[in-house]
Amino acid sequence: MSNQAANSRLNAETIRQLEIEYVLYPWVAQKGLNPPIIDYAKGNYFYDPSGKQYLDFSSMFVFSNLGHADERVVRAISEQAARLPAAASPFATEAKARLAKLLAEITPGDIKKTFFSTSGAEANEGAIKLARLATGKEKIIARWRTYHGSTMGAMSLSNDYRNWAAEPSIPSVIHCLDPYCYRCPFGLTYPSCDLQCARHVEEVIRFEGGSKRVAGFIAEPVVGSNGIIVPPDGYFQKIREICDKYEMLMMCDEVMSGFGRTGKWFAIEHWGVVPDVITMAKGITSGYVPLGATSMRPWVAEKFGGNPWVHGHTYSGHTLAMAAGVATIEAYKADGLVQRSAEMGKYLLENAKELKEKHLSVGDVRGKGLFVGLELVKDRKTKEPIHDGLVEGPRPPTAKMKVLAEAMKEGVYCLAGSVSVIMLAPPLTITKDEIDQAMKVFDKALNIADAEAIG
Repeated sequence: MSNQAANSRLNAETIRQLEIEYVLYPWVAQKGLNPPIIDYAKGNYFYDPSGKQYLDFSSMFVFSNLGHADERVVRAISEQAARLPAAASPFATEAKARLAKLLAEITPGDIKKTFFSTSGAEANEGAIKLARLATGKEKIIARWRTYHGSTMGAMSLSNDYRNWAAEPSIPSVIHCLDPYCYRCPFGLTYPSCDLQCARHVEEVIRFEGGSKRVAGFIAEPVVGSNGIIVPPDGYFQKIREICDKYEMLMMCDEVMSGFGRTGKWFAIEHWGVVPDVITMAKGITSGYVPLGATSMRPWVAEKFGGNPWVHGHTYSGHTLAMAAGVATIEAYKADGLVQRSAEMGKYLLENAKELKEKHLSVGDVRGKGLFVGLELVKDRKTKEPIHDGLVEGPRPPTAKMKVLAEAMKEGVYCLAGSVSVIMLAPPLTITKDEIDQAMKVFDKALNIADAEAIG
């Protein structure tokens, strides 16, 4: 950086004041905001303007799978910017061709063709249209305790308190219960439950018109911001059978759980199931350039051989994003990060379970790969959550947020999510020493939540 550029940089207080005055922050009331400032990042750490180091234990918003400022991705973006920084979607480019082929190689089964957008929400908007156009039917079955994005269609799939202010939302989206074994909505225990959660999905489909009216089912294979909920074995196998039976698309939202996050390229692979559609974002470029993708099996793509795919975005196939995606996937492969996620994930889960043994406020620990959740409760017997995640509007700082604030103070950043769960989702490049560092910090910080727990 030149001396002139360095001298022209804004100081921390100016940055904060300008943002408070001119930026509308997502998901929060604006009064009293005091946003932390990031100056630069490298590897598994980021730094504030004073030079204080923070361990990124949530990959920002679960997208920095590769860590920060990987030179291979930065170089690929730079070289692409110098050669062809952007091109309209009707043009073929080398970067887009390479990325589309790479995705066909790493996605499960015969998933082959991809439509590119710029975010996970847009990828899911594309999935809604895809299901309706490919089947000629209109209804989409989604689950309540999930999150698919904040645009109107994607939020309609999610349907939690964040969507209430935007209702009425898009029609013909129907919700069902989820496979939440810790809080089974049917009051049953796996495996004697006979997968009632999956059988319930079929009942909803039947009552909504079955094969005549239901176009598709969409779910996160491992629920992300709404609780790191891992389904029981057999659930998605049964969902695959149900979707086939009623001639509807099975669609997996892998925006958070994809690209090695759970120890597989895609989380659905844990259950040996091939969906008809996979939506992606975040880890596809490790967040370096915004990119979303909606990938599908050949039989779905063939529906648009003679009929137009009436959907698009200005930046579909943006060359900088394509180049970043290619470099990111190649880095995952070169560094063996998918397998590393599986191995380090076991270590993280073991350490998280040790925290549960020590802290009354930790009611449940679950996850796959480097995607682990600590669910905080007031009472282990009743499983009363540390706070109600369905309450809208302003609320005082919760014990969970106090725990996260204490961890941040000690140099460990972790994502809150929208329920009483602390999300542990570090970059796939995390080390055992760094996991130990984070666990030590949380061991101390969880005492705050313990003060509200009764055992």
